[in-house]
Amino acid sequence: MENEIIFNKKLRKSLDEQLQILKDAPRSRERSLSITKLQESIMWLGMDLQRLNDTNPYPESKNPNNTIIEPTADGLKM
Repeated sequence: MENEIIFNKKLRKSLDEQLQILKDAPRSRERSLSITKLQESIMWLGMDLQRLNDTNPYPESKNPNNTIIEPTADGLKM
């Protein structure tokens, strides 16, 4: 399981690096869709970390009275 967590975190970081490159490219509908799909991929890998019972980086996220927006986990720029 530890290997899966490391794999997911490395892959999320790599995808975020590609996402930043794509965001700097000239815009088109197709590139905008690609940006969305990369963001979704990063999100789903985050959900897989949750499945693996990785520590929740957003402990107050389910508190409806919380007004704090936490920074993105793993230092991702998304």
